[in-house]
Amino acid sequence: MIQRIQSIYLFLAIVAAALMFFFPLAEFYGDSNFILYIYEIQFSDPDPTLALSPYFLMPLMGSVILIILLSIIALFSYKNRKRQLIIIKIAMGLTLVLLAGYFFGYMSLLEKNVGNMPQYEFASFMPAAVFLFLLLATKGIQKDAKLIKSMDRLR
Repeated sequence: MIQRIQSIYLFLAIVAAALMFFFPLAEFYGDSNFILYIYEIQFSDPDPTLALSPYFLMPLMGSVILIILLSIIALFSYKNRKRQLIIIKIAMGLTLVLLAGYFFGYMSLLEKNVGNMPQYEFASFMPAAVFLFLLLATKGIQKDAKLIKSMDRLR
């Protein structure tokens, strides 16, 4: 039954995570003006003062890709609810790690190097939406498991 409500929540989690690739995470104004995307940093200055490694955003981008892949696997694992729950809980944990790493790691490091507060954009709030959709999918799967268990008890 791929048309269950948790499938819709998993699809929305995939879409919310994928939207992070299309919208900026934050904009910084100050000594170095730049826009932070999940896959690159776009400097408005031709000669930026902030020098970052090209691999600086790889953990951030890799974790989002992994969340998308885990959500897709969970979406198509609807025949095995236990495996689906485990995969979703791993994705939820990875989403929490992504949130903590982004706000406490990347943003604090960039704030310290740039010297001013960022202006958070739309994609900064998508991991919270992904976590919410994964949580709702978990509740839906648990509700289905409870319903099936009660039906088995009636037989």
